[in-house]
Amino acid sequence: MKTIITLVFFGLALTQFSANAQSLSIEEVENSIKPDGKYAILASNRRIFESSVRNGENFRTKFPDSEFQIVVVGPIVKELAEDESLIPFVEKCKTNGVKIVLCQAAMAHLGVKKEDLHPYIQTTIGAYQYMFGLQENGFRTLMP
Repeated sequence: MKTIITLVFFGLALTQFSANAQSLSIEEVENSIKPDGKYAILASNRRIFESSVRNGENFRTKFPDSEFQIVVVGPIVKELAEDESLIPFVEKCKTNGVKIVLCQAAMAHLGVKKEDLHPYIQTTIGAYQYMFGLQENGFRTLMP
């Protein structure tokens, strides 16, 4: 009986939350971002990486007390080591305080060494483990 009551209560609460989120305007949703929030995006290709850099730049400009990280896995890891056209994106991150963290497992798989990377870029043993750690530390994360 207790379980049924709990499930009914949870269902009602979820329905109310869903209804509230759907009734918000786009502007209200965009303005609900916390000025001191913590955000991270997992970038697995160039398009997502470049978009993440632009978003990080916008976040840090609008919300200087926020934290923004880009966690990199997949083919973009090799591109960051070899494609000089990505250096301005890394420099934008450095200028705006957007942290870039690359997956060492992807680096090993793609034959990328730490010395091949821009000095601003940091590395982690595993991108997914790092993302889970960010979540445990209060970050809102996106894994597109």
